[in-house]
Amino acid sequence: MKIVLDTNSFISCIGKLSPYRNVFNAFLNREYTLCVSTEIFLEYEEKFGLFWGAEVTHNLLGTILTAENTSLYDIFYFFHLVQGDVDDNKFADTYLSSNADLLISNDRKLLALNQNEFPPMRVMSLEDFSKQLSPRG
Repeated sequence: MKIVLDTNSFISCIGKLSPYRNVFNAFLNREYTLCVSTEIFLEYEEKFGLFWGAEVTHNLLGTILTAENTSLYDIFYFFHLVQGDVDDNKFADTYLSSNADLLISNDRKLLALNQNEFPPMRVMSLEDFSKQLSPRG
């Protein structure tokens, strides 16, 4: 399964005591492929740095970049599907460019993309994705 994980959802699943830790563990266990673009990766770097500082961010990004189940995509076409928050288009564009199975987000503007007729999108909340994965642990 190929997924795009928005930044806030990624941040929410990294903490060892997070109720969504199983999402990060599933990544570490190669249960899904994480699809990222340069724009997404740079946002991860920026936001992780604000939360955890330089050393932890460096380690996390190194883990993401060197994982066999991370795929980096160049975005050549911008669909401009997200209304009201153009910065979130990077997640929709990466979802479409990577032919991902799911976009994971709790953002209502991204969740609204489920209503798209074309191109069709499948956006799922972090909670729902967490429930469909292996048990927390």
